[in-house]
Amino acid sequence: MSSEIRQILEAETLVDIDKLRQAGRYGISDEVRADAWKYLLGVEAEDKSNELSKRQAKYDEYRQTERQSNDVMKRIRGEVSRYCKARNSKVSARAVSAAPPTDPTVPIENVVSAYLSHFRGTEYSPVMIYLSGPFAYLMPTEADIYYSFIALMEMVETHYAQASMAARLSEFLMLFRTLLPDLHNHFEEEEVDFKEVATSWFEYLLAKELPLDCLLRLWDTYFSIPNGLTLHVYICLAVLSLMKDHLEELEQSEIHGVLLRLPVMDMDSVIKQAVTIRDEVMMKRLI
Repeated sequence: MSSEIRQILEAETLVDIDKLRQAGRYGISDEVRADAWKYLLGVEAEDKSNELSKRQAKYDEYRQTERQSNDVMKRIRGEVSRYCKARNSKVSARAVSAAPPTDPTVPIENVVSAYLSHFRGTEYSPVMIYLSGPFAYLMPTEADIYYSFIALMEMVETHYAQASMAARLSEFLMLFRTLLPDLHNHFEEEEVDFKEVATSWFEYLLAKELPLDCLLRLWDTYFSIPNGLTLHVYICLAVLSLMKDHLEELEQSEIHGVLLRLPVMDMDSVIKQAVTIRDEVMMKRLI
């Protein structure tokens, strides 16, 4: 799969986005993921004519973007520091080998600051750190991180414009109760505030909860399939389904801890299970 994607990316004049999407949904290797994501997200144009000049123009535009005031930067810097410490303590050897050698702290700070300056009126949220962070671990330049982050934020905005986060959360909780009644009852008995957990899963797209290499694999699929974020509700259900037996053995505080710091999972199995659940939901017309 890595050689196939590399061949698509190295086309002389035109990157075949349809082929890239078809291959990317099954996972993208560390070596080509950064370049593949830029094409999948539209950061790089599929037409390679004038590629260097277009890229330089973007880099120049990014460098000219203003940065935030000291008060906002203090908040950003504190959250970035916590994020990087948490990530660095859990990153697997595979993810480390894929990451740029530089510390991602400063790029994340600069990218989020530039984003807030460019999109004036947007309030800072810690979610921005977690959604930009994976790009900082993956990509070597701040401009690539910045434009990839913008593309993801636009995906999120479009996703929740079609149906609000509150509506999608309500749908998810209904499906959880319907499809996994035993686990739902266990959470009720243990008085687990699962709505709080689910809200985090939806706000952060699991970027706060999943180990980095698992998250990167998941986002390969999100970026490769049409309306990729519509799969997210089923991914969350698949995580619960695959962890059901383990979760039913735990008590309240243990459940809460596991759900907010998910273990390493076979994301191919999670995605496969999510598609199965989605098909079941559609067949039974549960939504």
